[in-house]
Amino acid sequence: MKYQESDLILKLDNKIPSYDVSLNGETKFYTLCNILLDSAAAHANKFQFGYHDMQKENVYWVLSRFHIIMHEYPKMDDFIRVETWPKGVNKLFFMRDYRILSEDDRLLTSATTAWLVLDGNTGRPKKMEANNNLHDFHIDDFHAIEPVPDKLPKIAEPDRQMSVQARYSDLDINKHVNAVKYIEWVQDCYPQDLYEKQNVKEFQINYQSETRFGEEVEIRIRKAEKTDPFEYLEGIRASDQTAAFRARIRFGDF
Repeated sequence: MKYQESDLILKLDNKIPSYDVSLNGETKFYTLCNILLDSAAAHANKFQFGYHDMQKENVYWVLSRFHIIMHEYPKMDDFIRVETWPKGVNKLFFMRDYRILSEDDRLLTSATTAWLVLDGNTGRPKKMEANNNLHDFHIDDFHAIEPVPDKLPKIAEPDRQMSVQARYSDLDINKHVNAVKYIEWVQDCYPQDLYEKQNVKEFQINYQSETRFGEEVEIRIRKAEKTDPFEYLEGIRASDQTAAFRARIRFGDF
């Protein structure tokens, strides 16, 4: 099936409510991540590639990598437009990009994601057949962020660490910790006074393995260096020392 380009770019209008605004007067970073992922779900549902549609084929989507660059933060009561579009397949990754624009078309956010289709029986990545409509559902050579998010390093010797435990409010429909909850955990590693002066400027997270209710995750943090402005984080499941996620974060002024 061939799709019209006008259908391949979903555009959604939103207004920022007061409860999504942080102490610095700007929209919470993790809230913007939720808005982006909600737009992906809406687009997939529109073309019968959503959760319930994939379930019929005994497969399901899982977010593998997420890279976001913030150019400007919207504030309370601001109107924003979210745009999202699929970019096709890179190896096993189904790529999808996003932009958030202000009411007067300023670019606020650029983002890219890499998704896997997992087999419902094995939990392993499944290569979809070449004749599956998913392979036609994409736009070529149109990018918010062009490179595929790369691998992130292990942290052997952290500068500091903290621990969290997965609770009911962290779980999604698959009984795993929700993708954006990991981002909230990362943001909670930093003090209030930092957010009063700065905000997240660039962020990447790679999801390594699921976390379930009650599991403890040790978050290891490596400070930024003169040659690299990012702080690196790794979430390790305490029960088996398996990495749940790896991330990097860069703060800045806006």
